[in-house]
Amino acid sequence: MKFLQISADKSKNRMVLWLCGMHFCWGMASSMIFSLLPVFIVDELGGNSKSFGALEGAVIFLSFMAKLFAGFIMDIFRRKLPMLNAGTILTVFSKLSLACAPSVFFVFISKSLDRFAKGLRQAPSDTILAENSDKKGLAYSFRYTTNISGFLFGSIVTSGIVAMIGKNFRLIFSLAIIPATIAFFILKTKIKYEDTKKYELKEKQKWNIRDIKNMPQAYWKFIILVSLLMFNRFSEGFITLRAKEVVPEQIGNFPLFMGIYELCAISIAILVGRISDQTDKRKLMLGGICLLIIADLFGVFARDVITTIFIYVFAGLHIGMTQGLIGSIIAKLAPKNLVGSAFAIFYGIEGLILLLSNNLAGFSSGLAKAIQIQASSAPFVCGAVFSFASIMYIHLWIKRKKNVSI
Repeated sequence: MKFLQISADKSKNRMVLWLCGMHFCWGMASSMIFSLLPVFIVDELGGNSKSFGALEGAVIFLSFMAKLFAGFIMDIFRRKLPMLNAGTILTVFSKLSLACAPSVFFVFISKSLDRFAKGLRQAPSDTILAENSDKKGLAYSFRYTTNISGFLFGSIVTSGIVAMIGKNFRLIFSLAIIPATIAFFILKTKIKYEDTKKYELKEKQKWNIRDIKNMPQAYWKFIILVSLLMFNRFSEGFITLRAKEVVPEQIGNFPLFMGIYELCAISIAILVGRISDQTDKRKLMLGGICLLIIADLFGVFARDVITTIFIYVFAGLHIGMTQGLIGSIIAKLAPKNLVGSAFAIFYGIEGLILLLSNNLAGFSSGLAKAIQIQASSAPFVCGAVFSFASIMYIHLWIKRKKNVSI
């Protein structure tokens, strides 16, 4: 299919498409759990917004630390597949363990395992995609589209199960093992990657931490931009908690609301990816951040089902517009022998900030509740401040380097 000619080499193109198929399965498995997990923690296990924020921050931080570890290890030992295999296997086990969780602490352990597994598989996936794609904007956007399509399909399946059997959280979580197992089957039968040989064709000098200084200035400027943005990229679970406070009678439709979020992301991601290969990606990032501010405003002022749905709509448009851009910009700016390290640095910083942002979101909810205002709106107020700061930063960057394009 000409539309999906990510690489001129047909074998590389097929491998990229199978890799994206694995992301579809991983997305579906995650959606079947995480669209209902906040409600499961609060209603069945007796947790609250503060404990949910602490849990989300900790497990996301662990995930990004795993990505940091995996990225550096790939560049040091010149191997990717061992971590991709380990991450895929751990993903299968983590889904089943969440179904058995008897307490919030056990959810923390199980979700930590799941996020650690995601970290191990994400870094090699990013690097394999960078090495096998000619059109990086399209490649990363298409991968994100397949991943979020899996989330959408998982949300639809979950909504159907809830409609038929009610809120049987543990059964739904158990069924999530099926798509996770399919992803493992694709890895073992379709991903034919000559790991060692691929690295032998590259520069033969050993990796050294001092090589990090070879990262271009534009890479570090982009890391600063994304760092500001990530303070407003706290878990989507806070959107669910906001919906629970505004329209509690719609709990059964929350997976469908997440489906709207995912559909909006799908609708824009590939288009933006194709455009990004022909224009300055910073301008597209600027537009994407503006969409997030609109989502924050709806998060603050939501009063009914319609305004609540608009949170999902604009948050979905934002993530669809920016997620593929972030990966393609890093892949484009990084030196070829330091792609894994470039992603590792990004994931390490992003993980630390998301740890802080999720705890900040949980803390702000608790503070808002203490002063008797709607607790679930507070994270969106804080997020809007950081999004505005990131808009100012990228605007100045474009203005000062208007003759430079990335």
